[in-house]
Amino acid sequence: MRLVFSNYDSPGNPYYGGGGAAAIQEVARRLAAAHRVEVVVGRYAADQPVTRDGVTYRPVGPLAGPRLGQLLFQFRLPLLVRRGGFDLWCESLTPPFSTACLQRFTARPVVALTQILSGAAMRRKYGLPFDRFERLGLRTYRHAIATSAYLRGRLLEAHPALNVVVIPNGVPGELIRLEPPRAERHVLFLGRLDVEQKGLNLLAAALGHLAEELPWPVVIAGGGSPAEEARARALFAREPLAGRVRFVGRVAGEAKHRLLSEAAVLVLPSRFEASPLVLLEAFCYRLPVVLFAIPELAEVPDACCVKVPPFDPRAFGEALRALAADPARREALGHAAKAYARGFDWDDLARRYADFFESVVRSGVGSGPPGT
Repeated sequence: MRLVFSNYDSPGNPYYGGGGAAAIQEVARRLAAAHRVEVVVGRYAADQPVTRDGVTYRPVGPLAGPRLGQLLFQFRLPLLVRRGGFDLWCESLTPPFSTACLQRFTARPVVALTQILSGAAMRRKYGLPFDRFERLGLRTYRHAIATSAYLRGRLLEAHPALNVVVIPNGVPGELIRLEPPRAERHVLFLGRLDVEQKGLNLLAAALGHLAEELPWPVVIAGGGSPAEEARARALFAREPLAGRVRFVGRVAGEAKHRLLSEAAVLVLPSRFEASPLVLLEAFCYRLPVVLFAIPELAEVPDACCVKVPPFDPRAFGEALRALAADPARREALGHAAKAYARGFDWDDLARRYADFFESVVRSGVGSGPPGT
């Protein structure tokens, strides 16, 4: 098959480089063993790589900052789809509109890859009806992949006739098999620096309630736009957090391995999420995780993590305090998390992508929504 993925983000993107981009890279390179695979991404540098792991990466659009670049990327996609040259296009739904309605522009099948539905959050952020655009756009597709049962429910609520399969994000088999050394030297936040989505202001409030009671310092690892990075740093520069929180920037490879190995707890204070890779990575390192009980993470077993009422900083801080005082519970959570992570090997999940794509191509159904 000639397969195309489209996603503005990619692992080398200096503004984002998020989990959704990493997930597409993991799936694409495995599918490239048997199929022709291209990934269409946004242009963020003049010298972006063209081929990696058997996958052709095709940057499109002018050089631009993250917000303008993302909009221009979405408006460019319909033109590319109309040109054809593929058997199936997999469109990763991208903020702020989520969908680019690509199925409207081709008779070939388009699969909507739903890592996240951002319409409601974008409406809160900008005061524009992005959620309405999202809902109308979803009705233009016939096929979709959701990374969680929660997202599948959201998709079917918007479009009951949609053919949706759930395929979660995963981790490499070697990480699942890893028996990492364990040290407890810090609390770790690892992710994109996006104050609103990732709840960094809620984390700052939670840590402020702990005062000096937390036995470990806090490390914040990740990058974001210059404005978001400055905003995040300002949150943790105030007393009583000044001097207790360290920013280390974006990490990968050995530096990331060391941070995860030396963490006592991972914190995930997100207001909304997709299928976060960092959660599974932490589970592979036997890390207990504290997170808000948001619907997107309802499928994660309570035995693997500590869930607290959504967006309650005091409850989040209390959960951290309780874990810090209970090493036996930290160990029990870590063992359960490691066992849970064994069901998310990328090799198995990529085969599920291939099976779904093959079934969609065989159906020969692509043009327009059902009933047209």
